[in-house]
Amino acid sequence: MNGIYGRAVSIAALLLLVPCTVLMPHVAAQERVQGTATVLYCTFGSVGVIPRPRPAGFESEFAVAVVEIRSPVAMTNVRVSDFVLLERNGGTIGMKRVVQVDVFEPEPFTQARAGQQGIDAYYRNSGPGNGTHAWDGTLPAGTIRLRIHLALKSAPSEPERFRLRLGPYVVEGPVDGAWPT
Repeated sequence: MNGIYGRAVSIAALLLLVPCTVLMPHVAAQERVQGTATVLYCTFGSVGVIPRPRPAGFESEFAVAVVEIRSPVAMTNVRVSDFVLLERNGGTIGMKRVVQVDVFEPEPFTQARAGQQGIDAYYRNSGPGNGTHAWDGTLPAGTIRLRIHLALKSAPSEPERFRLRLGPYVVEGPVDGAWPT
C-alpha cells in the first residue's frame, strides 16, 4: 500500500512541476528582455529658409531625441515606431518619418567631443568625425546611445515633453528647447 501511495504522490508531484518548468523559461525570457531607456536630450526646430511656393512634400519641421538604452539581451530589426511632441495646451505633434538614427561612439571619445562642442551641438550634429555612425537597427546586450532625427507633421508651438517608442522601449522626457533657424 505504501508503495502505490508513494508512486501516486510522486506522479502527482511530477505533474504539478511540469507546468512550472515549462513556464519558468518563458518568465525568465521576459525578465531578460526588460532593460532601461534613459532620456538624454530632445530639441526641435525648422529649416532656415522655406521656399515659396512650398514644394510638395517639403519637410521643414524636425526634432532630435537622444536616448540611452541598456538592454540585457541583443535585439535585431528594432525600429522607431512612434514619436510625439506633447504640447503645453494638451495637443500633440506626431512624426512624419524617421530621417536618420545614429549611434554615438563609446566613451570616453564622446565625452571629449561634447566638451569641445557643447552639449547642444554634440547631440544635434551627426556624421563621421562627430563621434557617430549610422545605426543598423541592432540593440546590443549592454548600453547604446542613439540620436533619432525625425521629420514632424507640423510646426510645434510650445512642446514641453516628448514620447518615443523604440522597439520594446517607450521613453518620455522633457523637451530641452528649440534650435535657432
